[in-house]
Amino acid sequence: MSTLSLPPTLFIVINAVCFQLVWWAGVLGHNQLVLLSILLIVSHFLLSTSVNHDARVMCVCGGIGIVVDSLLTGFGVFEFNIIPYWLGLLWLYFALSLHYSLAIFRTFPIWLQSLLGGLFGCLSYMAGAKFDAVVLPLGNVWSVFILALIWSGLFPVLLHISHRITRRHIAMEDRT
Repeated sequence: MSTLSLPPTLFIVINAVCFQLVWWAGVLGHNQLVLLSILLIVSHFLLSTSVNHDARVMCVCGGIGIVVDSLLTGFGVFEFNIIPYWLGLLWLYFALSLHYSLAIFRTFPIWLQSLLGGLFGCLSYMAGAKFDAVVLPLGNVWSVFILALIWSGLFPVLLHISHRITRRHIAMEDRT
């Protein structure tokens, strides 16, 4: 548990800013800026009042994302010149954002979560390709189709998993 007690709204803003910093550090700096991403993840835990909860969400949801991107790489949708450690760290911070800066999306109907997940998930990878962070060997059209399809299902699933972990964490706290 954190010794600092930040207002929840401030913590959400910090989470959103740090997620953007991790994204930009990865996309622009690739593996050269992994230390910054690691420091931002560690900072999240130093500021968090729910360390165990956040660790569970990060491991489960971040792990799912890393597996999905590994499969996409294995199937030739992505190509990287080096092992993208930065992308794994991005997934870990994305997972940490599901309960904070991205939690608002849980209030949306599932069809809207799917639509926004497909759109923004796909746009994130397309932007990464424009900055040479990832190569899309199938071309833009097929890559957009595949990524939009995957993210339209993945985003609502990750929101749901994060929410279930949160509910279990709250239930366990209520028992003690």
